[in-house]
Amino acid sequence: MKVRNLYMTGILLCLSAGAVHAYEVNTTLVQKKIEAIENSKKSAIDQSVYGAYKSPAPRTGGLRDSGHQETLMFVEKTNFRFIGDIGFFVPRLTLSLIPNDPESPVVFDDPTSFSIKPHKGEVVLSPQSLDALFNQHVFNFPGAPLKELKLTTAPGVLTLAGKLYRSKWVPFVMKGPLLLEGGHNLLFTPSYVAVDGVDATKVLPAANVKLDELLKVEAGGTKLIGSTIHLDTRLLFPPPKLDLTIKEARLEERGLVLTFDDGLNADTPTARQNSQSYMIVKGGDVKFMRTMPTNVLLQITNAEADKTLDFCLYRYREQLAGGSLKFAPDGGIFAYLKNYEKLGQKGGKK
Repeated sequence: MKVRNLYMTGILLCLSAGAVHAYEVNTTLVQKKIEAIENSKKSAIDQSVYGAYKSPAPRTGGLRDSGHQETLMFVEKTNFRFIGDIGFFVPRLTLSLIPNDPESPVVFDDPTSFSIKPHKGEVVLSPQSLDALFNQHVFNFPGAPLKELKLTTAPGVLTLAGKLYRSKWVPFVMKGPLLLEGGHNLLFTPSYVAVDGVDATKVLPAANVKLDELLKVEAGGTKLIGSTIHLDTRLLFPPPKLDLTIKEARLEERGLVLTFDDGLNADTPTARQNSQSYMIVKGGDVKFMRTMPTNVLLQITNAEADKTLDFCLYRYREQLAGGSLKFAPDGGIFAYLKNYEKLGQKGGKK
């Protein structure tokens, strides 16, 4: 038995040595593959380069980490939602997705893990989006002083109507301009105020009474100081955190229009599919579903060709599950999402 074991061990050693020897010598087939691998490494494009701009690389990259601390997103004619109607329409915008932990990727499933920093372009908050923002998020807590809010916009004028609590709920209407202060604060000082159907526009100043003496308003990103409502756009929205520096804020019929231009000029990559409406996610590392591409190049479009992309961050999994993924030979990813409106209120079929 001992002799037989030694014999078998010898055979295995010979086979192992032969296998290693064959691999080291390389056949033509293996050699060509190795050459192709080396060529692909040399020709690999660093997706974190955007013309004259390159995102910072605070650490050495590797197979599981690009080394870059931000991902740029290029948005074209897209309806971007946090959840429900809370969000904005984006005609065109360049922005950065920045993980709160510099050594971690941007995680789509955890909006609290990263921030959004707009660079150049504009967004439009429609009256419907403003209603949802204030009713479903800002003043959606027990003891809120305002409810049933309705916001409408016209050139230069914001109208805020609803109910305020004064021992009982009474209707109110406020109208006035919206001014930008400090790059992220919006100041709303009503030039017209009516409470319970009574015009108080002249009565309050005559009695030297400020609005905050009649009503205490302090909610996420919103505070009434004197007769001015201060809206901090960096705190108004649900996560991700918005690192906003607004260049211009104006009121139009279509809604509140915010314009950005912080001087960062990044070349917009060419859209490969549906060039009318899309989001391109480029550079850095992004985790969505259970996938985490490094040095990412991801284009997101609607599954229905030539339809406007309607993206919901909090429900993107359902949208992707109702769509599909495709891959390009260079590693680019195409995500075709089911239209948000077709998901239904609870994610069921519609």
